[in-house]
Amino acid sequence: MQVSEVLNYIPKEELERLSIEYKVDYQVKKLDGQTMFQLLLFSMLNVRQNSLRVMEEFYHSLAFKSIANNSFEGVKYNSIRDRLVSINADYFEAIFNSCLNQYKTKYLKKKHNVISFDSTLIAISSKLLKEGMQINQKGEKKFVKFSIAFSNVPIHSKIFTEQAFVSEDFALKDLINECSFNSDNILVFDRGIQARSTFDEFNKQKFVFVTRLNNYTRFEIINEFKIAENETERLILEQDLQVVLFDKRSKRTETFLRLIIAKEKESSEVFCFLSNSKTLSTKEIADIYKQRWEIEVFFKFIKQNLNFSHLPPSGARLQREPTYWKTQNKAFATRLI
Repeated sequence: MQVSEVLNYIPKEELERLSIEYKVDYQVKKLDGQTMFQLLLFSMLNVRQNSLRVMEEFYHSLAFKSIANNSFEGVKYNSIRDRLVSINADYFEAIFNSCLNQYKTKYLKKKHNVISFDSTLIAISSKLLKEGMQINQKGEKKFVKFSIAFSNVPIHSKIFTEQAFVSEDFALKDLINECSFNSDNILVFDRGIQARSTFDEFNKQKFVFVTRLNNYTRFEIINEFKIAENETERLILEQDLQVVLFDKRSKRTETFLRLIIAKEKESSEVFCFLSNSKTLSTKEIADIYKQRWEIEVFFKFIKQNLNFSHLPPSGARLQREPTYWKTQNKAFATRLI
């Protein structure tokens, strides 16, 4: 898909309205908000190894001038760098939300009341990134974590650079608590969230969720439910239990939890699914968790086809700016609709 086609999905009048609302063009003569959005989009869709100098070259190209809101002579890479640092990144988030609201009736059907949550890591040289996460203490690379809420299309995203958010117990929980949900939404996440207190918190917040537990999880059986349909395409559903879980200090969970124990037909591998739903059937819980793999496919797609595994090596000053990372995150999320 060409950039011009993508931009046609976003009315120019809407971009102008958002530019005024977020005051992104205040005291700006050349690189206005619309042009920066168009330039980021153009660069992301046209080159695998993006950089500020590449963006400078694109800015002065005939191809970009044909779709750009404005184009001026004399714009250099350092001007683009400074604009990326200073622009209000909430402007890009507003564009994303505008696109989502415009097309959600088309792409978010009733079956997509399931919202999946997951994260992916982008590696950056520690020489360029001061505040990134360190996964391997001996390594020279630091990481930026992008966490996404996904329901056929991405509906929310967040960036993490602090070391504390290496753990998905913190990152995904933080993302989930930022999202707005309907009463019929079902949250799906993998074994990254394991804190028993989080399961209780979600119950108290009336979030319905489906996740997976480690097979060695310690639990106490409170009740056993009958299974109406005991098979899926790949699994035999053996038990549906109401349980109490225990944390590392043997503290018990306090709210309703269901543990579904299943076995893979071919390999006999055991799977343990956890939910707090009192209405979903055993088979529905297993099938809902299977939908989580859509977000894995999505991450693979954006890394292979949308250059998401590489971010511009824009110099130490730029890489260390929180606004830069927020801008990259929001601009990238906008093109995913």
